[in-house]
Amino acid sequence: MPNSPAQAPDPNEQQTGRIQEYIHSPIKQKILYKRTLLIVIMSQIFGGAGLAAGVTVGALLAQDMLGGDRYAGIPAALLTLGSAAAAFFVGRLSDRFGRRMGLGTGFLLGGVGAIIVIYAAVSNSVILLFLGLLLNGAGNATNLQARYAGTDLAKPKQRATAISMAMVATTFGAVAGPNLV
Repeated sequence: MPNSPAQAPDPNEQQTGRIQEYIHSPIKQKILYKRTLLIVIMSQIFGGAGLAAGVTVGALLAQDMLGGDRYAGIPAALLTLGSAAAAFFVGRLSDRFGRRMGLGTGFLLGGVGAIIVIYAAVSNSVILLFLGLLLNGAGNATNLQARYAGTDLAKPKQRATAISMAMVATTFGAVAGPNLV
């Protein structure tokens, strides 16, 4: 009988092994998992609210600044374009320097974009509005990637629950965001 090809290692076992390298106590692993999941859930609530509010406010600002609703779709397009560009760079940063660095940088860029949008509204600058929305897309992409961080420390049987909790939290934020505007 010919030799069977070597099987690739199970990623679930690799992940569990990495956690055990740093934390030997199962109780401490569980505490870290719960804390990480709570942080992810909170970030998803605020990120979902920011995403929904950003699209809403961006369209209203563009309509007001440009004198009509003909260009009201540009903010959503810029947020999407910014998200697409940032998704790649946040992923690369996360691969190279760790998830904390990648997500932190993405959220920072999104925050800077939000500040620029606020300044654009005060100064009535369409160019700054569009630049801010483009950068704000980085926060949206990061928020979409962050939901998977909740599964990093989950045991294989907990992964579906962890991602579901993050998705539901995003929905809560997305419903609340436009109501705050």
